[in-house]
Amino acid sequence: MLRIFFLFIVYFFSNPTIFFGNEIKSLDVIEIAEGVYVHYGKHENFYEKENNIGDIANLGFIIGDDSIAVIDTGGSHQVGESLKLAIKKVSKKPIKYVINTHGHQDHIFGNSAFLSEGVTIYGHYSLKKFLKERGSQYIRQIAQAGDKVKGTSLIFPHKVIAETSPDQVKKLSNEMTIDLGNRKLLLTSHATAHTYSDATVLDLKTKTFFVGDLVQDERTPTMDGLVKNWIKVLNEIEKIDFKIMVPGHGKIQKDNTALEKTKTYLQVLYDDVIDGLKKDIPAEKVIETAAQSEKDKWVLFDRVNPGNVVRTFMRYEWEY
Repeated sequence: MLRIFFLFIVYFFSNPTIFFGNEIKSLDVIEIAEGVYVHYGKHENFYEKENNIGDIANLGFIIGDDSIAVIDTGGSHQVGESLKLAIKKVSKKPIKYVINTHGHQDHIFGNSAFLSEGVTIYGHYSLKKFLKERGSQYIRQIAQAGDKVKGTSLIFPHKVIAETSPDQVKKLSNEMTIDLGNRKLLLTSHATAHTYSDATVLDLKTKTFFVGDLVQDERTPTMDGLVKNWIKVLNEIEKIDFKIMVPGHGKIQKDNTALEKTKTYLQVLYDDVIDGLKKDIPAEKVIETAAQSEKDKWVLFDRVNPGNVVRTFMRYEWEY
């Protein structure tokens, strides 16, 4: 009996799917198209509140005749486990694929929860490089969050989103398809935009378009790439024939309203920063004014916008 009790105690405190004495509950998901489900993330700052375990991004999964693909896994092992529970409540089909839309923590830290399913993780052809560069920062962030995200680890993609030579050395195309069984998904790696690891997923059956943080609604977009390039990529994906768009944050879209809103913010940000550079205004002053006309359209603006201004200022300073 003592041995059994000891084993229970070890399991209880080591099992990352249990925390504060409560089993993790499944995430709330809604079906937005036939066999396509989405979980809406909260508009909070990553890990800042005591009960914030990184559930801040929109996550999704798509069910084919033979298997299931997950699009983004959340900001911790716990969120990933909760998403997995939600999937298993909907379908008993095997979860075969995980697709990461980019390398930010709130979209990829739940990957570890799906390794037990034997999934193949796909990511942008530069995602592995992106994660290696951020590795020490991400690992430190997980450690600082402590027990509430116990079991969270940095998992690299298994395969790149691209058509490549057999040795995966030469990239032949930025696109590839995977088949879930009578359901093909078009995966695309994009040029540097929100980050340099942005990918999208288009369900060809229902024309549901998962665009990650390339498009956002409500939550202020975060600049971690190149603003001019981001606008170019938005101009490209604007041409895609879709019925439903799932942004990385905010409500699902039936048209390009959120895309245009994101593009407007980026253009205003760029124009205001360039205006400051041309007038030789110091960065600390540009931070106070750039993109302020957009403030009332976004949540977390005062938290996110200053960093966007600084990164844009530094990137284009040498041009003026």
